[in-house]
Amino acid sequence: MTDPERKRTSHPSHEGNQKRPFRKFDNRDQRGTGNRPRSRSTVYIKKGVLVFVLDILQHGGVDKAGHSWHPISQVIEVPSYRLLEVNLNKKLIPDLILNQKILYQGTEDSPLGRVNKVLKYDDLTLASITTLQSVLETYVKENEKIFVEFINSAGPITLKRHSLEILPGVGKKIMWEIINFREKHPFTSFKEIRENVPGFKPVEVIAKRIIEELSDEDQKRFLFVKHHHKPMDNPSHDRTSRPESGGAYHRR
Repeated sequence: MTDPERKRTSHPSHEGNQKRPFRKFDNRDQRGTGNRPRSRSTVYIKKGVLVFVLDILQHGGVDKAGHSWHPISQVIEVPSYRLLEVNLNKKLIPDLILNQKILYQGTEDSPLGRVNKVLKYDDLTLASITTLQSVLETYVKENEKIFVEFINSAGPITLKRHSLEILPGVGKKIMWEIINFREKHPFTSFKEIRENVPGFKPVEVIAKRIIEELSDEDQKRFLFVKHHHKPMDNPSHDRTSRPESGGAYHRR
């Protein structure tokens, strides 16, 4: 017989109000990581985005303690025109060349690894600055339709100033030649622009303007570049080209 004075105690698992003891997460629970926390890139970049290689630094650099960094590369992401520093896969460095076009994957079997940071123009090496003009000219040529449309749709930004006048080497004379021709017949190619507007080289001019916007953040007007050295609030934000007021193409 059971003792009537003896209190029955239910199993802890049967008590609805009893909570399981809190177990603090330990990094050692992650197989293969030991006591080291996992490091993550602080810069977001989508896989499959197009980048151009500006410079390859096989030794990376040396920190204050005298330790060598991981091999890195300076690249430009398009069409956002972000300047980035990325780690390199040591085994695939011999396959890389300057001005090379790569779809970013960030995997172990791809030449470009984790993105370290967003660069400013002043952070670029001399080799990167030298390569940048030819890289942008290549990109502009490959996207001829987009930039010809910009020439056709560019409009005034103030009552006294036109967005075409912001382009390097474009004054009132060339501006009016472009406007007068496109009103009758919109341009269809860079070749047609060069043939009908003497002295205007659209590929070189647009590439130079992009460099001006990258190198000078204090300009009042930006036709192509939005500066990305500050942390992004929304990584999934779509940055596609679209006409703004005045017809200027701005990367949002």
